[in-house]
Amino acid sequence: MTQWVIEFSEAARAAAPADVLREAEERLRRLADSLAWIPPESPFWESLAVSRLCLVVGGWSFFYSFDGEVLTVSEALGK
Repeated sequence: MTQWVIEFSEAARAAAPADVLREAEERLRRLADSLAWIPPESPFWESLAVSRLCLVVGGWSFFYSFDGEVLTVSEALGK
């Protein structure tokens, strides 16, 4: 199975509590692992390349993007 890289910006890491960050990273890892099941010709990939996505964990919103190799969390907004 493909291993995707998950990176948090310094600002995102500084904003959210450590326990919420750990849970967000675990959820993002599970989401990233599921990408291997999506066919390369799927329009999903084109949309993903230009979309800003959001994962909500414990009242915190983690905004991320994916370039095909690295899932980058750019911002965390929360309580």
